[in-house]
Parts: sequence; structure tokens; C-alpha cells
Amino acid sequence: MDQEFNLISAIRTILKWKTPIITLTLLSGVIAALFSVFVMDEYYLSWSTFYPTNQSLTDRSAIFSTENAQLEYFGTKADVNRILTIANSTPVIDFVIDSFKIAQHYKIDTTTAYWRTKVRKKFEKNYSAIKTDKDAVEISLYDTDPKLAADLINTVVNQVDDLNKLHVNDIKRKTFSAISDQIAQYQTVVSSYIDTLADLGEKYKIKASVGTDGTLIVEGNDYKAVQLYKTFMSKQNNATRELNNLMNIKGQMAVSLRNAESSLFILEQAFPADRRTKPVRSLVVLVTVLITAFVSVIGVLLMEEVKEIKKQL
Repeated sequence: MDQEFNLISAIRTILKWKTPIITLTLLSGVIAALFSVFVMDEYYLSWSTFYPTNQSLTDRSAIFSTENAQLEYFGTKADVNRILTIANSTPVIDFVIDSFKIAQHYKIDTTTAYWRTKVRKKFEKNYSAIKTDKDAVEISLYDTDPKLAADLINTVVNQVDDLNKLHVNDIKRKTFSAISDQIAQYQTVVSSYIDTLADLGEKYKIKASVGTDGTLIVEGNDYKAVQLYKTFMSKQNNATRELNNLMNIKGQMAVSLRNAESSLFILEQAFPADRRTKPVRSLVVLVTVLITAFVSVIGVLLMEEVKEIKKQL
């Protein structure tokens, strides 16, 4: 009976105050609508979706391989995680903040203390780099300027691509340089052997020719000199073969280094949005109206309860 009485009492109180409740609720809705239109900033969403590719495909061994090895075109989960780490890294974020003058765009005074921290916090609140449920990478940004948002995201993707390729290309360049040094050393060795053979041939009247069966024939009057000549010729042939092999590898690596393919397979490139994403004005008004109505009802019930308590006292 007490519950029934309390429920009836509450309904009576609400009906008694229905006009102020309705008036306040409608007024809050109008204010929320005006606030969402004239005060709240309109944000546009731009995003880019891509997969990391397998960078081994640009290696010399993969380009010039004669075997039918199965190579995956896309990268692994480790590649995805590396891309996400790069996309959320300080160098990338600071680069786009400085390049696009985000501090001025956010109207943050750069003469104040910790202004860069304020810019980063606001930027990171609207910026996102995540892995999708399809194991792709999605980088997105909310901003009041749709063109800036799209340009910034595309710049981030390019930066991520450059940094992702940096380590691999750096290793390739160091290897290329090491091979070039080896080639120079072998060229010196081969040249030295040729000079030595020329001196021995002239001094001991040694002649070298190839027989009908392809075997090497070395002729001379001094047996020891002939044997020494054969030894140096064998060394020169071995060094020449190694030199030719290194020069072949160097040529293949040069092709690999010239390969400027992206390390990312871009599914969706960022573009300026033609429609705002937030705020959703209808949702703002609805939530405001519901909260106001709820608070108003609770308020009048408390007021009536306080009155009853005072009467009893």
C-alpha cells in the first residue's frame, strides 16, 4: 500500500508541476539546438586504409631468383604492428604538427609554456591509428577543415611508408657499399696477378695456350718458373671469377636499390569529407531533453518531499 501510495503521490506531484517541467524541457531542447548550431564546431572525418607489403619482394634474391619460391605479397602481423608503432610515433606526429601549422590551426599560443604538449594532446584526441578486424591499418583524423584532414592523413601515410622502408634500404645501401669495396680490392688483386704473369712470361719466355680439348698448356724452358706461372694463373682465374660474381651481385643490388615501390598497399586514400561527422545535432538535443526531463522530475519530487518533512516537523 505504501508503494502504491508513493507512486500515486509521485504521479500527482509530476502532474502538478507538469507545466514547469515541460517548459524547462522544451527550453533546454531549444538551447541545445542553438548551441549545437552556433557554438559547437563541426568535425569532418578523413581516413586511409592500407596493408603493409612484403619488403622481401624487392630484395635481389627475390627479383633475380630462378626458383619458383612462393612469396607472400602482403606483410605479416609483425609488419602491421611495426606500421602502427611508426604511425603513433613522436617523429611522425611532430612532423605533421609542424608541417601543417596545427598550433595556429588550433589557435594555441606558441609563446606560452607547454604549448606543444597542448597541441599534441588535442591532436591525439582526434587522431587514430588502429588495426581493423581485417588486419589492415586504418589512420584517421577528425578536424574542422576537411581538406586539411585529408592532406594530413595522406602525409602521415607517406611518412610511415618512408620510415618503414628506411631500415631495409639502409641495410641494402650498406651492403652495396661493402660489395663495392670488395670489388675494388679484387680488381687490385687481379691486376697484380696479371702484372706478375706478364713479368714471368717475359723473363722466362713462358707461353700459355689452350689445347684442342680445352685444357691449358703452359710452355717454358724453366720448370720451376712454369709451375709458378701456373700457380699465379690459377689464382688469377679464381680472383677473376670472384670479381665477376661480385660485379653481378652489385648490378642486381643496384636494380633492387632503384626499386622505389611503396611498402604499403593502399586500399583507401584519404579524401576531403563532404559531410560532417560530428556533432550529431539531433542526438545532442535528444540527450539534453531527456536529461533535463529526468532532472526536473527528480527535482520536483525532492521539493515536495522536503515540504512534507517540514510539515511533519
